[in-house]
Amino acid sequence: MVAVTVVLAAAVGTFALGIAEESTKKTPTASVETEWGTTTVGGDTYDTVDVTILGGDAVKASYVTIENESATIWQGSGPKGSFTTYDGQTWSNAKIKSGDTLGIRETVADGFQSGDEIVVLWNNGQKSQVLGSGTMD
Repeated sequence: MVAVTVVLAAAVGTFALGIAEESTKKTPTASVETEWGTTTVGGDTYDTVDVTILGGDAVKASYVTIENESATIWQGSGPKGSFTTYDGQTWSNAKIKSGDTLGIRETVADGFQSGDEIVVLWNNGQKSQVLGSGTMD
């Protein structure tokens, strides 16, 4: 009985230490800037937002989501819903690092609204972190 208890205690301790080690891995931090503008496509004017990483930790693009108040506008490696990238400004599946810019434009009128808050989130499935946000003027 004593031997079984010792083996069981060792297994539980090893498992608990593994979880503790995993939970101490840090979440990334980054400084993010959002810049609003417009672009013309086929004679129509669309709102745009450029999201630039100013500094901090490099992060995998696949862990990053960008949302406004009503929708996910970019997730992982591409635009979602009524949004697209423009001017060749995109993030790949590689790591996003300081100086990288993602240009997003609406594909339908009013995809962005004045006062929309854009939130840049990092989530690896275990932890999440808001990397930055900005409000559309």
